[in-house]
Amino acid sequence: MDTSDSRIVVLFIIIAFALFVAGRRFQSMVSARQAWRHSMRAVPIKRPTQGSSLKVMFGVALIVIVVFWFVTNLQTLT
Repeated sequence: MDTSDSRIVVLFIIIAFALFVAGRRFQSMVSARQAWRHSMRAVPIKRPTQGSSLKVMFGVALIVIVVFWFVTNLQTLT
């Protein structure tokens, strides 16, 4: 085996190692994407809850505005 043959073997080993690392990272990315998709499927179930909480927040804000107006104009109302 010449030195050029050993260089080729080392080059193939380096390429194989690089492909292995790239494959592991790709596998990790695919599994992370699957987990993300799985978690996004649960989001539409929570969307009506977000809408109702927004309505409640606006209702509370309206009540606070009416009470604040009442307190500030209490002198003129009596």
